[in-house]
Amino acid sequence: MALPAARAGAEVTGQDISADQLGKARRAAEEAGLSIRFDEGDAQALPYEDESFDVVASAFGAIFAEQHERVAAELTRVLRHGGRLGMTAWPEDAWFRFNRSVRPDYEGLAAGRWADEDYARRLLPELDLSFERGEWVLEAGSAEELWEMLSASVPPLKAWLDTLDPHSRRHIGDEYVQFLGEGRLHREYVRILGTRR
Repeated sequence: MALPAARAGAEVTGQDISADQLGKARRAAEEAGLSIRFDEGDAQALPYEDESFDVVASAFGAIFAEQHERVAAELTRVLRHGGRLGMTAWPEDAWFRFNRSVRPDYEGLAAGRWADEDYARRLLPELDLSFERGEWVLEAGSAEELWEMLSASVPPLKAWLDTLDPHSRRHIGDEYVQFLGEGRLHREYVRILGTRR
């Protein structure tokens, strides 16, 4: 999200809890010739002053923080009055259900609560909210290629896989490949848009 915003002329600060993801973002910005500030940090305790930003946006990031109330308070705190919020969240779908079947502690289940309009409104009472639904499709040449992409680039999934022994990882990989069928993952998402009063 940081790169398109910077290309459009915005002064951009990107923040992530993952040093690895930040490294990728910094390299991409450098290759694109864009000046973007990237900070490592936790969405539950943002390192910015109150009302620091005109726009706050999160693409499938802040929803994965453990303390939803704290994240919502932080996103609101750093947004100026009249400023805009944009977030994306995954509702519970076949991907969620599959992950739950292979990972009883799957963190995505809690993250999916953000897609519920009533829940999001309770978390963000200082914002006038609207909700839109969209479709996201990720494709690769085969289920194996798609699994390789997902297992290397989805931070929570990658972190969990790193805890497994090689045999367990291969077994789990086989289950994901079977689920991914022809190498296409189709998901619905919810876009949460808001203006701080």
